[in-house]
Amino acid sequence: MPRLAALAACALIATLSACATPPAAPRPAAAVDNAGHVTLPTPKVDWPAERDRIKSALGGRADLSLAAASDEQQLRILVPGADAFARDEAAPKAGLRTTLDKIASVLAVTAETEIVVIGHTDSLGSETYNLQLSIRRAEAVVEYIRTRGIALSRLVADGRGEAEPIADNGNETGRARNRRIEIVVRPFK
Repeated sequence: MPRLAALAACALIATLSACATPPAAPRPAAAVDNAGHVTLPTPKVDWPAERDRIKSALGGRADLSLAAASDEQQLRILVPGADAFARDEAAPKAGLRTTLDKIASVLAVTAETEIVVIGHTDSLGSETYNLQLSIRRAEAVVEYIRTRGIALSRLVADGRGEAEPIADNGNETGRARNRRIEIVVRPFK
């Protein structure tokens, strides 16, 4: 009998200690949009200040260029393609990885921004293949940035294929420039 009493006492203590656990912090109220998607509110960011901070931290680098959209609601980071990807490859080359390390360290500071990675290709190959390749490039960059401490919930991958060249696809120098990524940073809506 004493053993049974001891087991009962242990069960009672375990039950009472579970009841004594403080409640979790309240979650923000969820909203449902017109399409039926559940969204949680995101904290607001002082976007002009954040945009200026990113520009200051990344501006003046030879391995990328920055441009604000005409409405000033997003910042585009263009990573030139010559050192970004080998022809027909999705894996970032060493030069791109070094640049992404710097970008990730700057963007990791503020969690209230969305980061859209857009992949591009040259025009060699079919349009369908190039679109798929550009998406794979964007996904590879998203994964690389994620491993550098940026939450996956902040990252979006998109591909444009050969549709938006910035250089002549008639020569290798131009094609290398077109094998690039753009990173668009903007506050969550």
